[in-house]
Amino acid sequence: MVLSNEGQGDLKGIHCKAEYKEQIIKENQGNPFIEAMPQRLEVDEFYEKLYSSPTYKDEYLNLGVEDRLELVQQIKPSFWMPFPSHYDKYRALYNMIKIGYQSRNPLLPMYNRQFALGWDKILESGLDENGANLAGNIQTAQSLAEIGLSGMGKSKVYERILKLLFPQVIHHNEYKDRKLLLLMKQVVWLKIECPSGKSVGALTKNFYAAVDELLGSNYYEKHGEKGGTIDNLAKRMVKIAAQINLGVLIIDEIQNVHKAHSGGDQRVINFITELVNTIGIPVIIIGTFKAMYLFEKSLANSRRAISDMYVENITSFLLEESWEWNEFIENLWDQQYTIKYTPLTADIKKTMYIRTLGIPDIAVKLFIHVQAKAILSESEEKITISLINEIASKSLRILQPVFDKILRGGNNSDLEKLEDAQPEWGSFNEYIKQAVYQVNLSGKSSKDHSRANQQRNKEDTLVELFNFASNLVPNTELAESFAKSVYQASDGMGEKQTMYTQLAQLALAAKGQNVEVSSKEKDNTLPKRKTGKKIKPMLEEEDIRFIVKQGLVNGMSYEESLYEAGIVKDCDELLRHIH
Repeated sequence: MVLSNEGQGDLKGIHCKAEYKEQIIKENQGNPFIEAMPQRLEVDEFYEKLYSSPTYKDEYLNLGVEDRLELVQQIKPSFWMPFPSHYDKYRALYNMIKIGYQSRNPLLPMYNRQFALGWDKILESGLDENGANLAGNIQTAQSLAEIGLSGMGKSKVYERILKLLFPQVIHHNEYKDRKLLLLMKQVVWLKIECPSGKSVGALTKNFYAAVDELLGSNYYEKHGEKGGTIDNLAKRMVKIAAQINLGVLIIDEIQNVHKAHSGGDQRVINFITELVNTIGIPVIIIGTFKAMYLFEKSLANSRRAISDMYVENITSFLLEESWEWNEFIENLWDQQYTIKYTPLTADIKKTMYIRTLGIPDIAVKLFIHVQAKAILSESEEKITISLINEIASKSLRILQPVFDKILRGGNNSDLEKLEDAQPEWGSFNEYIKQAVYQVNLSGKSSKDHSRANQQRNKEDTLVELFNFASNLVPNTELAESFAKSVYQASDGMGEKQTMYTQLAQLALAAKGQNVEVSSKEKDNTLPKRKTGKKIKPMLEEEDIRFIVKQGLVNGMSYEESLYEAGIVKDCDELLRHIH
């Protein structure tokens, strides 16, 4: 039953009375906080509830220019499309809240024991060697970090999930004929922003203000305005979080402590760790790639204090060939209010990607501007590639040079300046390798990480390919030549098994053609630790390397090129011939 949702700022959740549901998992049974949670949604229900688009009617196209311009502007606040990864975030959030409450059951003596001891003392004491706090409680809380490109919807997806799928405040009175504390409040979630250039003290004040806005309390007046030391502010915040039975705290814009004074970044990370491990409050932190500064310098130094259940999700822009980008742009494209509908062609889709780099927020804005321009034009209302390029070069002129550098690859000095577009991959890869917790990469960051790792292992990969080829061909020079050709064809990004198959195909073709190796190739032998220049193919059109190179130019794979030339057979058959 909904009670109220007034006075809660921009992100408004609902208040409701507790309705308890049976739990399958033993650890969740008999806990009012867990049993009052809504039922988990299945994937189809999740998409249905989160997807939204403006109301569209065919008769809208008969409206005048100004009315249709107003409809176009409604796309931005009304259109939102969930991705498969969003359901993963929902699942993780749902589990975090429930598991976090497992160690905070108001019906158990431990719950009251912690209040009796005092949360300030519990915070000061930390954890013992068994992971228990001063009261002897081992918290079950988890923590999660969402780091990624601005405009990818990191904050928006959590706001929609929280607002649409979870109540914000649940009011408890009686549980199975057992009276609870008078109108015990359970704040399921609270989202605050990290203040710019500040540390724990300012963060706690934002927390007080958010709780007051939600519950009508006066914590900010009692604690925030008094000031005091950072430690005192933190202790008060911990006490309040425990009193309101907070299910999860979301801290947005965590990169704002990037330039914090006198170790502010370390204090923030330590405080978040204490909230999770000692007090038992699950925490989600959200930030852009600038926040990698925190993880590389602060979090990395605090790994011993990090829960085993800590997870990082790192998201870059969508890849052009990804399902997410194609599904997103196709759904967005349906929201047209021009008199003449413009179909989404492959060329238009590619242009939209190049101009927005697959960032949903920017794609929506560009689409709105392009439509508005088309409607206002005196000629035929039509969306064209030239119009998209024209609008992008004007309305997105600051972003275009950045996107161009990323798409073209850029050099390291260029890309390191774009710290909010992508991290510096050298140190970032090292960080991921050293992480003792789960790190999930998605979007271009996942592809770049794989590429960086594979290119870093170039020498080892070449040696493995050379050793494999040496068993198939009569001399080392030819084996080396084939190993390099196969490696260079995929720029080191091919699957090992695929590259081995390609070597076998080359070996069989060479056996039938008596391929020789040029003198230049003989001068550069494996296994040296430094490789020379790329091997140039022979000029004869019959040479298999020439055939493969030409195939790559035409967008064909190794296998397609060799099959097209009629010089390879089924893999099993050729291996039988070799042996």
